[in-house]
This record gives sequence, C-alpha cells and structure tokens, in this order.
Amino acid sequence: MNIVVVYTNRCKETRMLAEDMARYVRTYARPLNDFDFNESVDLLVIGFEEFFTLKDKELEEFICQLSRKNIKNVALFNMFCLNNKQMDKIIKLCQKQDLPLMRETYSCKKGIRSKLLLQDDVVSGGRTYIEDMVNICRHYY
Repeated sequence: MNIVVVYTNRCKETRMLAEDMARYVRTYARPLNDFDFNESVDLLVIGFEEFFTLKDKELEEFICQLSRKNIKNVALFNMFCLNNKQMDKIIKLCQKQDLPLMRETYSCKKGIRSKLLLQDDVVSGGRTYIEDMVNICRHYY
C-alpha cells in the first residue's frame, strides 16, 4: 500500500505532525512541491494550517493538479488557531475536482504560546486518525 503524507511549507507545527503521522505508518512526509503527480497513491494525506486572512494558493493549486486516476483516497488534516473555515473550503475544492475524499477529517487547535511543541493529545489524535484511514483503505477499498 502506497501512503503519501504531504504538508504545506508555511507551518512548522503541521510539518511536525505530518512527519509524526508518516513515521507512525512507516512512510515519509514531504512538502507539497516534492509530490510526484504521476505516482500511483493508495492514500494521500494532506496537512495544512488555517491562516487568519490569507488564502493558501499553494494548497489550492496542488489540489487542482491532483487526478482521480492516480489517487485512490484523499484524507485531510489541519491545524487552526481561531476558526476552522479553511477545512470546509478545501473539502469543497476536493469535491469540485472529483477527488476520492475520505469522509473523516482531523482538525486540531494549535497552541498560540507553544511554538514548535505539539501537545500530546494532538500527536495521539493524529496517529489515531492516520491509523484509521490506513485501516479503512486496506479493508474497505
């Protein structure tokens, strides 16, 4: 089973969580710009951060380049500070692109004061999420 975990470049906490999730399922996390769009992927896990007023054009362009013929399942996780509206926008964009989006998503609140430290519940929630998505892909798809 080919599992790919990618993350946006702006957020170091998202990168740390993506790397931990990837290690947990014995793969590697990589930035969006290192993804090979011709690679056949069983599960693509995309991590991003909610920004206050900025649109994440890098993430939107990445999703617009994805193709259903190379990707069997897409899972999303994000980190946010105040609100979680960008997750809804990314879900709508994935649906518009007709990507095979998993029903479950993982959103976690980012600590404002604890820079570059992930809370234990965030890490364990990320591990549980990716383990569930891998099990669903293995046993049901």
